[in-house]
Amino acid sequence: MEEAPRGVRARMREAIRAELTAAAMRSIDEVGFAATTAGAIAAAVGVSERTFFRYFPTKEDAVLQPIEALGLPIAEELRRRPARETALEALRAAFELAVAAVVAEPGAMATVMRLNRSEPALRRRHLQQQDVWTAALAEALAERLGQAPDSPAARMQCGAMLLAWEKALVSCYEREDFGRAGAELDAAVAELRGFFT
Repeated sequence: MEEAPRGVRARMREAIRAELTAAAMRSIDEVGFAATTAGAIAAAVGVSERTFFRYFPTKEDAVLQPIEALGLPIAEELRRRPARETALEALRAAFELAVAAVVAEPGAMATVMRLNRSEPALRRRHLQQQDVWTAALAEALAERLGQAPDSPAARMQCGAMLLAWEKALVSCYEREDFGRAGAELDAAVAELRGFFT
């Protein structure tokens, strides 16, 4: 019986988090990144600025959260991939979670990519999160390969995969078509094959 209330609370927290992210995106589209404040985002959702900071440490985190939150689920999916898959095959299959998220929210992704190119603070935060993704993925990949959790080889392979993902997103942004995320990632991964053999 105790599990249900916790599940409800977790869903409520996720709903508020999603509302704050959506409000941040709307505000940025309307008044720009610099003029968007945590207080304005919170007010648009009907919560206090203090509540905003319970969910996100910065406005950059509110904007990047939907994409950044995928890092751990992708690492978990990587752990579940069949042992017969090569490292690159397993990574590409695990990244299907990211592809699906981008395809489902092309407008949000376009905004994130635009801001990532124009706002240094957001770009810094994005690069910090990429490092977190790399660490989580490298630990999962090293586990698959029977290597030490801090394996430099696994970290390099996962770093290369994140560069392929970034290349795919940039290509989608430039073509104004995030529906191509999977195809663009496949093209970028094809270029990595020499590194993984």
